Amino acid sequence: MNSMLESRSGSEVETFSHSRGNLEPLDVLFSRYRPVLYLIAYRVLVNHTEAEDAVRNCLSAAVDCAPRFDHEGAFRSWLARILIDEAVTILHKQRGSTVGHW
Repeated sequence: MNSMLESRSGSEVETFSHSRGNLEPLDVLFSRYRPVLYLIAYRVLVNHTEAEDAVRNCLSAAVDCAPRFDHEGAFRSWLARILIDEAVTILHKQRGSTVGHW
């Protein structure tokens, strides 16, 4: 089972790394994680529209942050971290807070 997870994670990293300028492979990859990302965002934000916005922002940020992806950690965890940062940003905007993320 671990080898399956490692293989899947490795192929995801490879897909992500080689997709520069081509969004089609990213759409396939991101569609795999969109449901779990949405659930995380909804649990944080408790609002469907804002959860969808957070996921959309997360995936956009992932493309922008791709050069900083270190290929050491799990791709899913990396996406979840970006998503949580996006959700917290939305929460701060809701509350009118100008304080940093944490």
